Amino acid sequence: MPSAAPWSPSPGTGLWDYSGSGAPEEDDEPCASGELPHARAFVPALYLAAFALGVLGNGLVVRLLAWRRGPRRLADTFVLHLAAADLGLVLTLPLWAAAAARDGSWPFGPALCKLSCFALAASRCAGALLLAGLAADRYLAVARPLRARLLRSPRCARALCRGAWAAAVLAGVPALVSRDLEPLPGAPGSQCGERPSDALQVLGLLLLLLTCALPLGATLFCYCRLARRLRRPPRLGRVPRAPLRLICAVEGAFVGSWLPFGTLRAVLHLARLGALPLPCPLLQALRWGLTLATCLAFGHSCANPLIYLLLDRSFRARAWRLAHGLSSASSRSGDPSADARGLAENGVRALTASPAPAGP
Repeated sequence: MPSAAPWSPSPGTGLWDYSGSGAPEEDDEPCASGELPHARAFVPALYLAAFALGVLGNGLVVRLLAWRRGPRRLADTFVLHLAAADLGLVLTLPLWAAAAARDGSWPFGPALCKLSCFALAASRCAGALLLAGLAADRYLAVARPLRARLLRSPRCARALCRGAWAAAVLAGVPALVSRDLEPLPGAPGSQCGERPSDALQVLGLLLLLLTCALPLGATLFCYCRLARRLRRPPRLGRVPRAPLRLICAVEGAFVGSWLPFGTLRAVLHLARLGALPLPCPLLQALRWGLTLATCLAFGHSCANPLIYLLLDRSFRARAWRLAHGLSSASSRSGDPSADARGLAENGVRALTASPAPAGP
């Protein structure tokens, strides 16, 4: 799989020069992009597996939280929007899987190229901002439970989620400009890649800082303060640890999945700008590492529902009730006499439960 699909530091050319000047010298041999061994087989398989698990898992989360009866927990508002962001990402994975299986050749046209890159950038930004909001909510709930009552209201949570989506849309707009179909190096066809421009490399580096590094830094700051607060003796009763373990697991999965991708992207942006001269073998290793880091980042889109099922007892119970209700409904629809038996049983229960009529 070429390094340009779907996250190439400089697609559109098979020549890579990071000697420090930004342009190859006449006597220098360019650093060509090599293919990661067996990437054409395992990368599409990983993308499609993440797509299947992500659609099922995040669809279940949206179904359980969006149509939940009664008051919704404040953290559930962030979790619901986080599942929607993951859905937006996984829905693009079949396109990238098809391109990876064709050695990076993009068969879907420029419009889907731009929209897919926009969805990836916006979903990544929304996920980072929503997790930062979730971390801030947990810190305020534990460390400032009385002072933060107004901030920890459902209205404020919804406003924060809307703000995260607005910022995510703005962060995805540059992808509509910078991403397009470029000639595939050394092969017929075109790839969905980034235009080779120093200005776009600087913009990509700034977006990584604003949409990835800063939210992750805010998240880690909140959890460090939270861990420090939990070491102290409680003032207002014991703090429940199960919700904290759940959210720490969700945050840790996000950091572990996206931090390698963001780090390698930043290094390759700096190398492309000439600010970080690197030898060709190291660049080759970084590009292969970016391919693997992209698989890891995309795989995160199906991790959160598994964490909820493992660590959230309430979510497990609701998922079980939903599955039991669906199985009961399917069994009744498959048996024509089931409805009649159900009505008869309900009638018998109603007669036996009704009080005896009063005498004259």
